[in-house]
Amino acid sequence: MASATPPPDVRPVSLRESTEEAASALPQPATAASSRWLLWALLTLALVIVAIILTAAWSGSGNKALSEEEVRRIAEEVARTQIAALPAGSGAAAGVEVQRLVNEAVGTQVAMLRPTNTPVPPTPTVIPPGVAEDDDAFKGPADAAVVIVEFSDFQCPYCGRWYQQTLPRILETYPTEVKFVYRDFPIFGDDSLRAAQATECAEEQSPDKFWAMHDRLFARLTSGDSTPLSQETLVSYAQELELDTRSFAECLSSQRYRDEVERDYQAAVSYGLRGTPGFVINGVVYAIGAQPFDVFDQIIQGELARVNAAE
Repeated sequence: MASATPPPDVRPVSLRESTEEAASALPQPATAASSRWLLWALLTLALVIVAIILTAAWSGSGNKALSEEEVRRIAEEVARTQIAALPAGSGAAAGVEVQRLVNEAVGTQVAMLRPTNTPVPPTPTVIPPGVAEDDDAFKGPADAAVVIVEFSDFQCPYCGRWYQQTLPRILETYPTEVKFVYRDFPIFGDDSLRAAQATECAEEQSPDKFWAMHDRLFARLTSGDSTPLSQETLVSYAQELELDTRSFAECLSSQRYRDEVERDYQAAVSYGLRGTPGFVINGVVYAIGAQPFDVFDQIIQGELARVNAAE
């Protein structure tokens, strides 16, 4: 699962106020406070770098999970670099704190990189029927017994793995029992926000084109293509999919679906999700990441049994 320690403003970078606006709203810190801010900035940076390195390492490893020894070796190198960069006078305690936080991040990354067949218990959050689905694009019967809502990002490697390995098996195994709903949770900045809007602009021309653009974006991700998701790139995808590129480009540049994407993002946050992919299955929140088919199969079987027992 791609995740990050959420700042007080949990919107993605592309949805926040500008740095200048944020800075003007804050009181000027004293020297001691400034040092503390710098220290915590370095600690946060250490965790972010660990996540990026491990994600990149997983992406280039042929989809094979790294060993814990390899993960910890990478993390130790990052920790040493960050400890060396601490401001003068921070003391040994600061170095220990960096190491502790990096070790915690490693534990999380190891768990995510190593698939398990044991489902993680859902959070207590329960969403009223139909609310989590909103009016977003879906596959499967509208009245299916099991509704799986995915909150995802087109730049998240874990989302790409789930799209490639797990989703097809769910749809193939449960063609009439499962309704799959895709919602946006753009946590990787401007390109993710732009890609999410691109699917909405594609759907504007034809409902089927939503899924065509959705699949094209994940094909880019799972192939290892690092082309930035710029306006030009997305318009070229629209051309590949035989969309009206002029209308598509106008839709994308106008950002008329930005509010739609932001509503999805805020819904995910309100449900307690802090990483991608996250799921709501029949109203129950599952912050379990890109688990294999067997995990979802157990959940689906349980829901079908519950629904059948209630009839």
